[in-house]
Amino acid sequence: MGNIIQLWVIGTILLTVTDGCIMGSRNMCNSGTPLMFGGRIQPLPRDGGLVNLFRNNEGRRFVFLVPPGGRRNGGGLRGARGVIVINEGAGRCSRGNGQCPIPATDVPCKMPSPPFLDEPLIFSNITSTGVMVTWEALDEKARQRNPPITWYALNIRDVGSGESFSSVPVSSGAFHRARGLTPDTLYQFQLVPMSEDVTEVIGPLSNQTMRTLCGVPSTPSFLESSTTSRSVTFDIIPLTPDDWQCSDLTTTLQVLNDYVWEDIRPIENSATSVVVDGLTPCTSYSYRLKLSNLHETSHSDAQDITTDEEVPGEVTSASSESTSPQTLNVSWTPPDMSNTACEVVSYRIQYSLVGHMSCPLDEQPADEAHQVVYTERDITSIPLVWLEHYAEYNISITPLVAAPGGSTAGEAVSIIGSTTTAAPSEAPREVILKGVAKTQLTFRWRPPPCTTQNGVITGYAYVIADNSGEMSNSGTVDTTSVKISDLDQDTEYTFKVAALTSAGIGPYSSPVKETTRSRGNECSGKQPLQVGGMLSSLTGDTPPWGSGQPIFIVPHHLRSRNGRRTGPPFRPGGIIRIKRSTQSPCSGSSGAANCPTPPEITESMDVCPLAGSADENCGAAYPRFSYDREDVMSFVRLDRTEVKVTWRDWSLTKDRGVGPVTGYLLRYRRRHQRIEPVIEIPKGMSLYHELFNLTANADYEFEVVALKGEGRMEIIQPRAMDAELPVLYRTGCGELDPVQNLTVTNNGEYGTLVVSWDTPIGFCTVQYYEYVYGELSMKACPDEGGERHFSPRGPFDTTENNITLTYLGDYTEYNISIIPVTLDPEGGYLNGEETSIVGTTSENAPTRTPTPTLTTTNPTSVVISWSNLSCWEMAGEFTMYSYILRQSWEYDGLEINGTTTENTVEIEGLIAYANFTFELQIHSTGGAAPVSIISGRTDSSTELFHSNLTVLVTENVTSSSVTLSWRAWDPEIDNGTGTVQSYIISVSQGDNLIDIIDAGLNLSVTVESLDFDTMYDFRFFIVARGPVPGVRGLISDPHFVQTHCAVPSRPGLELKLLPKTELLNKVILKLQIPGEAGWRCRNLAAHLQKEGDGGWTNDGEQLINNYMKGTETDYYEDFVQREDLVPCSEVAYRVQLVNDHHTVYSEPLRFTTLGKLSNVRDLTVAETEEPGELFVDWEVPEVINNCPITSYIVEYNLFGTPTCQRNIKQYIDSKIVNETQARIPDLEPYRHYTIEVSPVLTGYAGNVPEREYGIGLTRGHEPIGILEPVVEINASSIRELKFSWRELPCETHNGPNLTYLCELYLTNGRRHILEDSMVADSETCTFENLKACGNYSFRVTPGNDYGLGNVSHEVTARISATALGPVENISTVVLPEGVAVRWERDEVSGLCPVAGYKLNYMLQRQQACRYCIDEVQRPIYTNGTSYLIENLTAFSTYKINISVQLDEQGSVGLVLREKIFTSKSTAPTEAPVVRVDTSLSKSQSLTFKWNPINCTALNGIFKQYTFKSNGTKGEIGISNRRRRSRTLPNLIPCTTYQFQIRVVNSIGGGPFGSAFGTTAIGKPGRDFSLSSETRDDKTVILHWQRSAQNPCPIDHYVIGALLTDDLCEEVIPRGHEREEMTLAGTVTSIRLEEILMNGNDPEDGNNLKARSIYQVTLRARNSIGDGEEDFLEVRTPELAPSGSPGAIAQVMGTISWSEVPCKERNGVIVDYEFALSGDGIVRTDVSTRKEVTLTGLVAGSTYSFKVRAGTSAGYGPWSEEVHFQVNE
Repeated sequence: MGNIIQLWVIGTILLTVTDGCIMGSRNMCNSGTPLMFGGRIQPLPRDGGLVNLFRNNEGRRFVFLVPPGGRRNGGGLRGARGVIVINEGAGRCSRGNGQCPIPATDVPCKMPSPPFLDEPLIFSNITSTGVMVTWEALDEKARQRNPPITWYALNIRDVGSGESFSSVPVSSGAFHRARGLTPDTLYQFQLVPMSEDVTEVIGPLSNQTMRTLCGVPSTPSFLESSTTSRSVTFDIIPLTPDDWQCSDLTTTLQVLNDYVWEDIRPIENSATSVVVDGLTPCTSYSYRLKLSNLHETSHSDAQDITTDEEVPGEVTSASSESTSPQTLNVSWTPPDMSNTACEVVSYRIQYSLVGHMSCPLDEQPADEAHQVVYTERDITSIPLVWLEHYAEYNISITPLVAAPGGSTAGEAVSIIGSTTTAAPSEAPREVILKGVAKTQLTFRWRPPPCTTQNGVITGYAYVIADNSGEMSNSGTVDTTSVKISDLDQDTEYTFKVAALTSAGIGPYSSPVKETTRSRGNECSGKQPLQVGGMLSSLTGDTPPWGSGQPIFIVPHHLRSRNGRRTGPPFRPGGIIRIKRSTQSPCSGSSGAANCPTPPEITESMDVCPLAGSADENCGAAYPRFSYDREDVMSFVRLDRTEVKVTWRDWSLTKDRGVGPVTGYLLRYRRRHQRIEPVIEIPKGMSLYHELFNLTANADYEFEVVALKGEGRMEIIQPRAMDAELPVLYRTGCGELDPVQNLTVTNNGEYGTLVVSWDTPIGFCTVQYYEYVYGELSMKACPDEGGERHFSPRGPFDTTENNITLTYLGDYTEYNISIIPVTLDPEGGYLNGEETSIVGTTSENAPTRTPTPTLTTTNPTSVVISWSNLSCWEMAGEFTMYSYILRQSWEYDGLEINGTTTENTVEIEGLIAYANFTFELQIHSTGGAAPVSIISGRTDSSTELFHSNLTVLVTENVTSSSVTLSWRAWDPEIDNGTGTVQSYIISVSQGDNLIDIIDAGLNLSVTVESLDFDTMYDFRFFIVARGPVPGVRGLISDPHFVQTHCAVPSRPGLELKLLPKTELLNKVILKLQIPGEAGWRCRNLAAHLQKEGDGGWTNDGEQLINNYMKGTETDYYEDFVQREDLVPCSEVAYRVQLVNDHHTVYSEPLRFTTLGKLSNVRDLTVAETEEPGELFVDWEVPEVINNCPITSYIVEYNLFGTPTCQRNIKQYIDSKIVNETQARIPDLEPYRHYTIEVSPVLTGYAGNVPEREYGIGLTRGHEPIGILEPVVEINASSIRELKFSWRELPCETHNGPNLTYLCELYLTNGRRHILEDSMVADSETCTFENLKACGNYSFRVTPGNDYGLGNVSHEVTARISATALGPVENISTVVLPEGVAVRWERDEVSGLCPVAGYKLNYMLQRQQACRYCIDEVQRPIYTNGTSYLIENLTAFSTYKINISVQLDEQGSVGLVLREKIFTSKSTAPTEAPVVRVDTSLSKSQSLTFKWNPINCTALNGIFKQYTFKSNGTKGEIGISNRRRRSRTLPNLIPCTTYQFQIRVVNSIGGGPFGSAFGTTAIGKPGRDFSLSSETRDDKTVILHWQRSAQNPCPIDHYVIGALLTDDLCEEVIPRGHEREEMTLAGTVTSIRLEEILMNGNDPEDGNNLKARSIYQVTLRARNSIGDGEEDFLEVRTPELAPSGSPGAIAQVMGTISWSEVPCKERNGVIVDYEFALSGDGIVRTDVSTRKEVTLTGLVAGSTYSFKVRAGTSAGYGPWSEEVHFQVNE
């Protein structure tokens, strides 16, 4: 193959020229004489070019190609076609046998015609940088011509560049892929067929053009800039003009619609942003840019955006309706969302209490925080429950739209809702006795708190009743006091009052018990004088001191004594005159109500003022109890912590001072080490008070002081608050509470119980504990324990809180009682309440095992029985008996074990007439008892075999098994009786019995798992079947068999060492002989065999005996050496192992011997034109022993990189070639590689001969990698920029002489102007004298001797103004709405004007959180020198810096000033998340838990949690920040409670978090408002309402009635039982008679006793139990008598009769009606006596008389008529 030096094109004629000599085909021309065709050949720069250069060992030659039909007009070639070969040399041109001159206008010789190309070149896969060129492949005829066409030359050139052709040699294929072309360029292609012998070939020429496509557009930078609810803005970074912008460039915005990208609109190619309007809020879109040119299209990355949400409009039609006094139903219409895709995800309903409509402004409760309720999206109404009654609420409804990270609130709509009136929820307060008289009580009270009035108070209902129930009174008043008259004297009454609204009556106050009493004299004829509370009645018509002059009688203790005055300055003698009042005298004869009020005592009366006097002598004028008297105060102990305190009225004569007294004040406190505050209780005129929940066993001080005046009473008995009170009372211990948490355990110890308890709750000191314990039952004797009588042990005492009881019975129940004992205040000791507990001691093992007894024995079975242990011996629960029977025989033995719960066991399958032992053990839950053992022997049998079987036949023997056979047993032959059940084979080795085999009725058996080469003794006997099954016969004679040797394992054989070059005929083989000993028994042999033409034969002597010895390993290894092998030949060996029974072989080992080799010769390594490729060639090595070489192994290793100054050796790869040259592609450029070439022989190739080494350096190319420059120095004062970057890794230099091309551009908008460039040898570039306020971009490109690498990323920098100073005097003022920032600017003239200021600020930390945030906020731009920064996070630290803003593209000056400030605290903005812990919910308590709010919402310093609920009063604080739960006690069962909690910081409270919980079901309550109604028919109807105490479900009512008093029996006999009946839970009324008849209708009407008192009880019942009973005393009405008078007698005209029997009176008999008839008259009259005297009767006449009794209800039946005759 020759090398073309130059290729020139003249028109369509192609010439190759070298050294100026052109040679024709088969013609010779003189050296140096060129071949001319119409003139001298010269290159034409327009369409000519350099193609390639070839080299040929035969010399240089030149090819001239003429295309078909090609000619040059006016030139020297016409009609010629093909190839002209021009050779260098001497001579003339010739054709055929002679010389052929070449005319000037034609071709000198006619050349043979090679095949034409019928089809032009075909261009496919056209891109911007490449094309696939194909043409018609050569046919067979073209290949067979002489010389044949064997390859092509494809010439390519850029038509418009003026460059020469490039020629590419192409093999015999019909295609070529042209790469590295320039986009959008016209190229010319020429195809030239070539032959090995180019001197005879002229080929056709194909000449065509093709234009490359435009380049693929780079991916545009397309980023979301900002998004609103209706639009989105994208930033577009324009691409640098590139080769892809060749034609028809378009930029189009696309949107993804139904998974298809659709064009929206075209965009200017130079656009830097695009805005898309008309979007729908809350909608997701995907956009991208499409860049297209004439041929290619690229797309930007898709930008997925979601439009912002729009604030929804307000809801409409908002309204509230009060559906109950505590519920407001709020409803609304959703906002219009038709023009948006946003959805309302929830509604926020905020409500807060505006005020109670029953409270004045100054009594309204404190403002409450908003309560927040959220609804689902589809809910447009919600009830607000558990609101205050009769109150106004401010309610706002806000729609919420989903937003990233939360929700956006719409416009809120506010409405005012009002709850309706309800009955008051609290009773009137401070009910006191205001006035008292003999038959009159006056009570006064205060209204309920206005927040619980629940409406306008319309009045008060009161009830007063005496304790006997004889008299009760009720009524209503409009004021807060009532005076009740016509009461009994000195009678105790119970008074209670309730408030009324239009919705009903509220709860009654706690009953107040007061007693009527006389507090002075009544008016009786004369006007009494009332002064200072003393009434004195003066008798006589004319007072001795004059008419109309009232007097005041001074008590004795106020008079002068011994000439000294002890009281006020009254005149001696005890009487003072007082000017008479102008009031009128008393009217009427009696009644204190008509008495005038006492006259006023004035200063002119010469008496001390009643209060406030500074005169120490006036001390006696103050009412003061004489506490030296014992009757002032008394105490009645109600319980150990409850007491009733009573006192008497203050008395002018008994006590000191002067009245009047208008009330009393009870003062008390606990006497303690510290002075506790005095508790004061106003009592009005009441003379008692009951105190509860006092501290037990404690001292209290008491006193009663007097009050005077009205309204706000004035204390007229002053005493210092820290003074000791005069009366002392000590609370008692009463009975001690029981001990707490009493527990008992046995601790797993036998006979021991440990009892422990906690001290009783209370204040009484426990002196010691008394305990008693006794056995209850033994757990193992449940049926007998009840019959045993255990005596208790004790009592014992201890001062500890635990005892340990020892020496107790095992598994026994004990009752332990603990009684606390304390000192009795009255002397001695006082026992507390006894507490008992039952404990059980630990279980133990039984004390013994019963002794078994052999009950029945048989030849093959036994029956063994035993007795039970007594339960006292068990010490635990019985579980089972376990047993083991062991029996031995001459050649056999057995062991049978089992368990049973019975007292007997039958064991079968034994050996006849053989000894055995039986072991029995009893088990319980506490363990096992000791074993009990007996011995015995089975019975003998009459059916023993007398067998003559002595012959066993050996059927088959192996190394591990023996097969034996025998004939069947024959009773005649073998002299025996019975039937064969099975044949038994015994296997022995020497004296050792190895196995017993039951062969059944088979006549042969195979015994396996035997040892090899071992002698065994086999015998057998027969087991009978018959009346006594299982009887064994005689043992047969022994039969001896020896097992064979084992089969050897397959031996191993492998090649250890092939012959080396110096040992061509030697090989070492590795043998692996099986290590087990089983096959090495007899006739052992081992041989190494070799395969030959006649097969396998032993090679050498038998292997030594060492191989035959057993080893502990699996194989025994050894090595065998064989010599005199033939080089390069195939050899096969194997190992044979033989013993007396078996022969085994190893796998054949086959290998090829090696011959001697030498290294390859003349190894050269050279680079090629392709980077990363090496060309290697060598000469064939010397071959020895005729061993052929089949291939070469070429291995190449990375040796190092010249630019890294270090060498390594890293294996890369290897390849096998069949030639003496190889191309190694795909190497790294500019690297040293070591090349190793090794020849490979035919056959075994595992032993590689010596290698030949060579080193080559691959061609380099431009550096790789992208530099990352940074601005190192930006000096605005000297307008200098210095950039630096890290050096490229040495591995990426890819060539020598690494330098850097630095380029600095001045950017002005979209323009980039090259400002300066330089080449640097180091990693820095410095540019000086730059433009002030200029924006610069810098990039750097690495390069080496092969070219430039990749351009770095751009780095931008700005030269700041050189005279621009910083801002000064930054100050901040924290305001509620934000922070006001002020600063000053030093106006210094600079190179660049100031356009404004930039405020950067960063949220460093929210003070309530423990971590730093350092969150940069969006900067603020302003033109002024102050700014209010709003919307700051509360209670947070910010850092702010201010820099000067320049006028060029918003750049910021370099000088900054910083300031740190903390924003203002606000109330928390988040509510705790509250939930009810249902696992802790009880009937009277609820536990709520909450999560703390996020510290970012605390907005201040935590102060406390505050909570409230409808189960508590007011808002309660919790100062413990870590508290996460709260239990609400004393709740009502079955009631829903709302728990609300919020966080309070130093500013105020946040929103409430709310949760609802419902208490568990409990027993029903009481307070049924039980009442009675007497109807006209005198029946009594009982009415009640559902319990007001709690709303728990009621399944039934249990109502009872008991007669407690009637007319005839003052005391009801004991044992009189209450009648009760059960009613459905829905019944609320019943007749009293039905209760007495237990639900049956009375047969004779009303069966109630008239004018009797019944006690009615009512309680409710549900699944939990019965509630408390409510009581009512019912007085039945009077009835007409049911009986008539009897014993009518007439004496002397007077008729008398007896009284109606008591049980038939039905009331008080008020009179009697009698009827008299006779003698023509009928007379009816009434008598109040039981007799009547009749007058006006006619003597001798006969009369009839009858009488009947009458009550207030009517008359009873008439008596029987009595007839009498009047005597003459």
